Amino acid sequence: MNATPTKHIIICFFFLSAILSFYACSKKDSPPPPKVDTAPKIAITSLNADSGVYNASVTITGTGFDKTVANDKVFFNGKVATITAATATQLTVLVPLAAGIGKVSVKVNDETEVNGPVFNYKQSWIVSTFAGSGVAGFTDGDGTGATLNQPVGVTIDGKSNLYVTEEGNNAVRKITPDGKVTTIAGNGNTGAANGKGSAATFYHPAGIRADNDGNLYIADYANNLIRKIDASGNVTTLAGTGEIGFDNGSALHATFTGPTDLVLSSTGDVFVADYVNEAIRKISKGGVVSTFSKSLIPGVEDHSHGFYFPAGLTIDQSNNIYVVVNYNIKKITPSGVISIFAGNGLQGIVNGKGDKAGFYAPYMLTIDKNNNFYVTDGNQVRKIDKDINVTVFAGLQASGVVNGPANISSFNYLIGIVTDQEGSVYVADTKNNQIRKIAFQ
Repeated sequence: MNATPTKHIIICFFFLSAILSFYACSKKDSPPPPKVDTAPKIAITSLNADSGVYNASVTITGTGFDKTVANDKVFFNGKVATITAATATQLTVLVPLAAGIGKVSVKVNDETEVNGPVFNYKQSWIVSTFAGSGVAGFTDGDGTGATLNQPVGVTIDGKSNLYVTEEGNNAVRKITPDGKVTTIAGNGNTGAANGKGSAATFYHPAGIRADNDGNLYIADYANNLIRKIDASGNVTTLAGTGEIGFDNGSALHATFTGPTDLVLSSTGDVFVADYVNEAIRKISKGGVVSTFSKSLIPGVEDHSHGFYFPAGLTIDQSNNIYVVVNYNIKKITPSGVISIFAGNGLQGIVNGKGDKAGFYAPYMLTIDKNNNFYVTDGNQVRKIDKDINVTVFAGLQASGVVNGPANISSFNYLIGIVTDQEGSVYVADTKNNQIRKIAFQ
């Protein structure tokens, strides 16, 4: 029997429904099409400089960077760099300190770190704060946790300990190589008392030197005395009565007027810059004070043989003495022959060789193991190399308290200065109440 049209329609309907259901299930069970990643791949293509010093600006060109600085990270040989600007294709960064030699790498949004070209870090002179918070005070502690008050003189011993005289605290402080500050003599009061540690008193102590036996020698400026601190911390008077004068003779009967600095010779003699008397005095190893060199006319600088208020002193391995006199550095041989070492005698910051150079406000000086001299000159440190070329070593002329590259750093009235065996320079930043360090790194 033939099927009726209605039956054919019903069969076709069920067949069509089955087909539609099959395709619906097949579409539901099939995986979605893969997404196309339109984000650019993170890559470093170039650096605008393949070498540089600390804090130099470097531009990294590539792809896939984030325009938000906080989402990007840059490393120089594993050291984190500061990012100053960011686009999708460029990152501007500052070279981190002591980065060494290694690859520059970038990480975006904490994804996989991508390496780029090798960068060669170049060492340069860097200024940092070694001790002192910057606030005037009299607190011992670690590094910048301690407080100082108008540090003036600074010296170093054979174990790399620094010793600092403080005009504001009338004390002598010790700073270990790791920056720990302690008080070894003085209690903050003015006086001329001898004794151990805090029982002793000073009155505006200035220049200070250490010998090889652990003793310290101090020009006690306002007391008109030369003081000594032995290795046990006992303070005694080496020379002077405390009275103003210009008397030679046995050490404890001699008189000084405003001694500012001193140096120790290899023969055991002490030489003193007797500021107001305009003379270099000698205290022999046997305890006799004499005049080693003096200006011909008090108060008059003759630019060849005399002294006009001598301030800082240093001494070389041949026992030649170098003295800051007004706007000059003068040299005195062991036999007493005087000559101009550097400076033209006129006030001004002039780089040049020997007597063609100019100083603005030179105060104290030191010499390193390579026969380079460093002079505190107002708010700057000047360098005199072995060929007697004078340059600005560190600091801007304007006062400030900025650390970082030496050529853009700032200080506020520098006085004492010394170098260590590694060649680092330490200065008494007097008005900033700090000891600052200038290191090649």
